[in-house]
Amino acid sequence: MVSRAKLYSQLDGMEDDLQSRLVPHLEQAASGGNDLVFCVADFNPFPELKLRTDTKTEELIQLGRQILALREKLEEPSDGTLAERICWYCRKWGETQDSHGKTAQGLAVDFLEEFTKLRSGPGARSE
Repeated sequence: MVSRAKLYSQLDGMEDDLQSRLVPHLEQAASGGNDLVFCVADFNPFPELKLRTDTKTEELIQLGRQILALREKLEEPSDGTLAERICWYCRKWGETQDSHGKTAQGLAVDFLEEFTKLRSGPGARSE
């Protein structure tokens, strides 16, 4: 049986990997370099974009799912984690009932600002 310490170490590594891959991807989108950053198969309501999903975000969503499953196994909350928030932003981008919703660029800026606040807030990990 795998020890809880090993699972927590694995979780930390996966979360660090998600962060190191997600932040530059969001920065590119925030500067206008990727209008489909939140377009992934699971949250894409637009048939015309079915074949134009963002493969890098798809990979990050899969990593996020692994993180969420491990957090659940460890009985750790996932609210507010990067893994949970990337799914939220993908859902938000795909909301068809919100015709005045933000663009992918605007959502990427919001996500980066949220991440910055999370990193500098109480309980933030120091590296």
